[in-house]
Amino acid sequence: MSLLSQDPALPLGLDDSTLQRLTTGLSDQQLIWLSGYFYGRTAAGRRELQSAQSVPQVAAPAAASKLTILYGSQTGNSKKVAQQTAEKAKQRGVQVTVQDVNDYATRALKTEQQLLLVVSTQGEGEPPVAAEELHQFLLSNRAPKLPDLRYSVLALGDKSYVQFCQTGREFDERLAELGAQRLLERVECDVDYQETAQQWADQVLNVIAAEASAANGGHVSSNGHAAATETLTAPEPAAYSHHNPFEATVLEKIQLNGRGSSKETYHIELSLADSGLHYEPGDALSVVPRNGEALVAEVLQAARLDGAAPIQLSGVEFELGTALTQKLELSVLTRDVLERYAAAAPQHKPLADLITDIPQLQQYVYGRDVADLLREFPAELSAGQLAAVLRPLPARAYSIASSLLVHPEEVHLTVGAVRYAAHGRTKHGVCSSHLADRLDIDHTARVFVERNEYFKLPQDGATDIIMVGAGTGVAPFRAFVEERVELGAEGRNWLLFGNPNFTTDFLYQTEWLQHLKRGTLRHLDVAFSRDQAEKIYVQHRLLEKSRDVYGWLENGAHFYVCGDKARLGSAIQEALKQVVQREAGCSPDDAADYLRGLKKQRRYLEDVY
Repeated sequence: MSLLSQDPALPLGLDDSTLQRLTTGLSDQQLIWLSGYFYGRTAAGRRELQSAQSVPQVAAPAAASKLTILYGSQTGNSKKVAQQTAEKAKQRGVQVTVQDVNDYATRALKTEQQLLLVVSTQGEGEPPVAAEELHQFLLSNRAPKLPDLRYSVLALGDKSYVQFCQTGREFDERLAELGAQRLLERVECDVDYQETAQQWADQVLNVIAAEASAANGGHVSSNGHAAATETLTAPEPAAYSHHNPFEATVLEKIQLNGRGSSKETYHIELSLADSGLHYEPGDALSVVPRNGEALVAEVLQAARLDGAAPIQLSGVEFELGTALTQKLELSVLTRDVLERYAAAAPQHKPLADLITDIPQLQQYVYGRDVADLLREFPAELSAGQLAAVLRPLPARAYSIASSLLVHPEEVHLTVGAVRYAAHGRTKHGVCSSHLADRLDIDHTARVFVERNEYFKLPQDGATDIIMVGAGTGVAPFRAFVEERVELGAEGRNWLLFGNPNFTTDFLYQTEWLQHLKRGTLRHLDVAFSRDQAEKIYVQHRLLEKSRDVYGWLENGAHFYVCGDKARLGSAIQEALKQVVQREAGCSPDDAADYLRGLKKQRRYLEDVY
């Protein structure tokens, strides 16, 4: 029997035979859809009539709005999440637009009704370059009131920084101040962000879909398609990740520094044979490390715990010593670890006070590790309590120093071993010491590729590039030049490199001199800071070559910086602004605008850490 023929009292003179003729050939599913459609039409009509009779009139329902997803990214992780969220939205029948914040017109913000913002934080609380303009606009007194906007923020960050997810927090709080309403509370992600990001996407899209369904009678989404609450897709092949790394065999390991150097830098070649892993110059290789035995022993001693004690991590049982070696962060203290430890050890009021004082907190965590914390603020914790306090051990990312075209099925790294004395003990970088001290040829490293969306060569091979690197920051430029030579790119390559001493620290010296001789490197300018009484750095070389630097930039060159963010990143930006001032004869403000323009065009690119 037809579903529509079950109504015994048909209105407007319609009879059963008429409806049977109109619906002949339709399936039960199609009839159910039509039922919902006509119900939605009548429900919408009632709402319009009620709205017209009421004062004041209310805004259009959210179901009629389009969804905008903005992403502000430095390496591409925010972009990846935004695109994945957009795909989920489309599968739910939501009309969606995805856009880079770098290309977003700030004036469009006041017309948005539904907005999702995925944004990372760089270093200690700074927005990514792409989000700087919108960030400044929103925090200014020119930002408009946004009473019609509903939004949610996904913040990406790294808990090893005290100002964790600060940019996302500032966007979220400012939008609320401007009158916008949250679709879902802000979610913050650590470096291992994928699972949390997908949960946020599902939750916020479920809110949007539920509102759209309610606004349309419970049956139809705003674009006329049935709203999906769950999408079934075929499982994708397992990808290599932090939780599923590839075991890459060490093919070669060479110390690059000469005898007597103050540095310890290794060139490490790894096999990717049979992995299917692919990378491009500018990408990073993440290595899943293990904590050293000595540090694990110090933590166990300070905590007065037995390494054989059983604990649970994510439902899996481990011995405490194994978990401390393979699963938990020991060499770096983060704010969330201190907060959990303070809660577990409330007798230490100075620690609780320290957490709320950002400058003192930054000073305290610098150079300290978990063993320091346990010794300075002793507490009686069980093995399970200690494990619950600690942070999962994250992978460490290294700029790739090779071209896959030149070295098929291989990936090369330039690793500086981190060793220092602090707070009465000798400390080691967890991953650099793992690679330098505990991995030899034929051993394996657990790795996966991290794509860096923006630190890439120009698409046009005729474009010139200027590369500025200090220490291990030269790594991606080795890959850049190898790739450009292999592809026969016509653009000129200019490298400015700095390190302490010429005789011991000229990394890849033979290769660079060969490129210079062949003409595949047009210019090579070096700055060895300790070879003379007055220290000379790469920023000084930039100023010495200011006419050529400005000329290359005016000719369309791309400018790259890789190295220490605090010491190199800001110094290069200041030097470049001085170059522009000098050569263009402009004011400091105009020079700053010139640099902002280069960033906006993605011609000034940084890989700083």
